[in-house]
Amino acid sequence: MVNFLGFDDKLSNFLKHEIDSINMHLPKKRVTLEQALKGYNYYVSRENNQFYIDKKEIKLLQSLCPQDMISSVHLPILIIRRRDIGQGTYVISGELIEQYLVLKTLEKIEIDWNKFLEKQLASKDIYLYKPDLIQIRKRLPTSTVIGFS
Repeated sequence: MVNFLGFDDKLSNFLKHEIDSINMHLPKKRVTLEQALKGYNYYVSRENNQFYIDKKEIKLLQSLCPQDMISSVHLPILIIRRRDIGQGTYVISGELIEQYLVLKTLEKIEIDWNKFLEKQLASKDIYLYKPDLIQIRKRLPTSTVIGFS
């Protein structure tokens, strides 16, 4: 007789290992927008590679970000592919301010930060789809990173 629990554990461990290995490009620790503005504009990946964030992107994000939230923005902004939700579906991982900045960059919202919080938009998961992903990666290629779940 086959032990399905043991199989599930082995399969789960295998899948976890595979997902970890394809996400080695993700940062060990992210930098804040405030740090990036002060010249600390790079992060180190889980495989110890150094990736620089373009100063133009940092300035763009600064222009979209409320001044009092600059220290709360972490770069690179993580966008996670979620196959469990549907093909070509991504979610913005991280703080609400990062969701706000991505939506502002994509010109999907015109409201300010306080109205974003008031309208309860911030309490919902923000989904991005392939066309959105293409646009955000064109505008913020070094300050966003794609992960897989």
